[in-house]
Amino acid sequence: MTTPTHGLSVNIYGRGDASLGDGPPHMGIAIYTQNATTCEMHHIRNPTDEDFIYDPRPQPLEDPVLKGRCELAGLSSAEVTRVSRLLLRFGNNKANIPEFGVGNCQDWVAGAVGMLEKEGVVGAGEGAFWRGMINRSSEGMRGECIGAGKRWIPGPGNTFEGEPDARFGDGGEGGTRAVGKLGQNEGFQVRMQQLLERTGGEGREKERGYYVSSPFFSRVPEG
Repeated sequence: MTTPTHGLSVNIYGRGDASLGDGPPHMGIAIYTQNATTCEMHHIRNPTDEDFIYDPRPQPLEDPVLKGRCELAGLSSAEVTRVSRLLLRFGNNKANIPEFGVGNCQDWVAGAVGMLEKEGVVGAGEGAFWRGMINRSSEGMRGECIGAGKRWIPGPGNTFEGEPDARFGDGGEGGTRAVGKLGQNEGFQVRMQQLLERTGGEGREKERGYYVSSPFFSRVPEG
């Protein structure tokens, strides 16, 4: 049997405790060399307050607000190429990206893990497991991972409390664009009002949280 040289994990960022006013934890799928400090991250994010985009990128494996990562599988060098291609194909298919205000990065991760399950990369039941993690806090996910016998690797896990913050670096010539707090973002408020009107207003049962692009990701410098 080939000894794994790489790891495949779901990485979870932020506290994500709705009872404390947090937005949902951010999630992505990481491919990394054992004992490496960087990873290949596959995730979706929301740079415009309107639509999600698939944003595969190299980035540090550890992050100040990484709560932890739950290992999905060990991979050989040959398997890494195949898994990366599978995730790229899944991510580049816009039909797999949820509508803003309806789903979020957690839905995308659950779908991607389900795809990897069908392709025989991860074990049976992984897709359903991660579908069940949607809208849980990072602490709740940690407990479920450990309880299911999965390997949980804790991160630094610094806490960012309260209202989600939509600051992010978008990599273009303009550098980092400071968007600010959602409650102060006029474009976001207009978009939310449109969504409420589309779904029949506030008389419905509590809606899913609106995920905004992770403010904590550090991109690996290019060049």
